[in-house]
This record gives sequence, C-alpha cells and structure tokens, in this order.
Amino acid sequence: MTDTVVLFAGHRADEPGRTPPRFPPECETKARLAIRSVMRNLAAHGPVLGIAGAADGGDILFHEVCEELGVESEVCLALPAPEYVCTSVQASWVGRFHHLLQTHPVVTLEFRPGAGDVWLQDHQWQLRRACERQPRHKVLVALLDDVEADIQGGTSGMVRIARESGVEVIRLDTRNICG
Repeated sequence: MTDTVVLFAGHRADEPGRTPPRFPPECETKARLAIRSVMRNLAAHGPVLGIAGAADGGDILFHEVCEELGVESEVCLALPAPEYVCTSVQASWVGRFHHLLQTHPVVTLEFRPGAGDVWLQDHQWQLRRACERQPRHKVLVALLDDVEADIQGGTSGMVRIARESGVEVIRLDTRNICG
C-alpha cells in the first residue's frame, strides 16, 4: 500500500531568451536539490508513489529525483509521446524524456474532444489517478513562480485544483530557488 501519493507540477525550462525568466537553465541544479529535499522528507514517512507529466524542466527533474531516491513514479502523458515531445519537450531534453519512457510506467490520457483544454483535463486526470490509489496522504509539489496567475492548464491551475480537492500543496518558488 502507498502511504503517500505525490503529484508534481512545475514550470517547463525557459526557452532561450524568455523574458522575464521563470525557470532558466542555470537554475536546474538548484531546482533538482529543492525537489530532492521535499521528496526525501516525504519518503522518510513511508512508501511514496510519484505521479507527473514528462515536460522538460520540473517534470523530468521530478522523475529523475524519484529514481535517484528509489521512489516509484508514473509518467502521465496528456498526449501521445510524439505529440507530447513537439509541445512540451525542448530538443536538449528529448534524450531524458525518452529515458523516462523506457524506465518508468507510462500512461496516456484518453483526451475527450469538446471537454475543454487538454492540459486542464490532464491535471484532473492525474488527481483522479492519485485518489484511486487511496493513499493516506496526497501531496502536490509545485515548482512555479506565481501561484496567483491561475492559468487553467498551467502549473498554477493544478495548484488551484489540488487545493480545491483538499490536497496538501508544497510550493517550491522558482523566484527564491533561482534568485
């Protein structure tokens, strides 16, 4: 039985020249350390299952940290892998993306056209997957800069959905981590 299910949502790595920067490439090591610290603390209390997408930046770092710590994690793709790469994985991260697909359980959302934004459906689906495991504790670890933005299919939207569902949210603020 899984004591804790940890959902993860985080910003993608900044594209070159992004202004203002949100998760610049030089912040990767600091973000990895922040994620590792949270996951180590959560795993110290019993079995943990991680659930996250596989976008460049936060998602891939989350799965890599889980692997390093011996925490099982599940890759949830909102789109079939070839489309997912085109929309959510920069070229410099593609090798890491494919490694995840080869080394982790992978599930793909059955997108329902007309049911709204695919990324919002993805958030709701991941939350349902977490609830289906019937853990004692559900946590969302969110790597983002501005939770108030509340972009429906973005990380801030996942924070809102998690809070509305009674899921504990641990926020990793990229402004503090990367600053």
